[in-house]
Amino acid sequence: MRILQAVGISSAWAIGAGSVADIYEIHERGNALGIYFTGQFAGPLFGPIIGGYLVERWGWQSVFWLLFVFGCILLALVFFVMEETYREESTWGKESKAIINHFPEEEKTTSTEDPDMILSEQNTIVETKMMNPLSALTLLKHPFVLVFSMATGFAFGGMFAIENMLPPLYTATYGLSSGLVGLTFISPGLGEVIGSLFSGKLSDYFLNKASAKRGGIAIPEDRLTPNVWPAAFILNPLSFFLWGWPVQLGWSVWVSIIMFGLQCFAMVQIFNPAMSYLVDAVSDRGASVTAAANLVRMIWSCVLSLIANPMTQAVGPGWVTFFFGMLNFTWAFLLLLMKIKGPKIRAYSGY
Repeated sequence: MRILQAVGISSAWAIGAGSVADIYEIHERGNALGIYFTGQFAGPLFGPIIGGYLVERWGWQSVFWLLFVFGCILLALVFFVMEETYREESTWGKESKAIINHFPEEEKTTSTEDPDMILSEQNTIVETKMMNPLSALTLLKHPFVLVFSMATGFAFGGMFAIENMLPPLYTATYGLSSGLVGLTFISPGLGEVIGSLFSGKLSDYFLNKASAKRGGIAIPEDRLTPNVWPAAFILNPLSFFLWGWPVQLGWSVWVSIIMFGLQCFAMVQIFNPAMSYLVDAVSDRGASVTAAANLVRMIWSCVLSLIANPMTQAVGPGWVTFFFGMLNFTWAFLLLLMKIKGPKIRAYSGY
């Protein structure tokens, strides 16, 4: 049943980013994606708090009854309220290029019809293709897609692993109840929500500033804004270190609570620009590239979560989160490479 639930929620992750790419132009897309991701990150803020007290009061089954009711409400809202986004291909040029190649050369040069009428007729031509649910995975063959997918996978996966490590460690080390453990998730939740809004604003600000210097031309590398680098090289790995070791050494629980919030804030400074970069670079397949990145991210979330608790029992939480921090620190150099050599790497893949 958990697999079925994951299949259902995965569509919202992928289609949501694609819808944002359809609706918002590049100069305002960063902030829109920041708001969109804020909704996803709000779950860790409210979910554990509500779930912790539901478990204490009515048992673990009550959590799933609440999720069932909430899911039914969301289904009704999507079905009756949510409208389909329609991508205007003529704005982006992809369809127009296909149309031009569709007409014979003599028709292009000798036609005496009104140009506006021709353009209108051209934009109504639709190329039919067979649906292939796995076609999004082919995007992972492009180096720049894989680099950013892995970056979000390590950052998000490490955070996800800590969420799995935290309840038993806080209960065993500090004697916290389920309700109090849930309250500790306020810190990471606030870090993600504030970080997402902050990152989205900065993303558009620096992209517009950089594009103005090129006469209004923006490139995906503009999404790798100055806030990415202190987060990737300092805050993210350091907060991993300072979450695990205080728990292992028995320091005050507040140290790890604050550090987890800082790690989630830093994670979002990497996550949001990386996903915005992919949507900008592959704007005609925003949902597909998001789905490909989601697959890589969730695989790493699964792997790191699976090994986290056995490693904790073997070597302690300090060394486990040290490993997570070094993994993220090492991969940050590839993000820096994309900032410097990104256009050439994308050109190699045809983007």
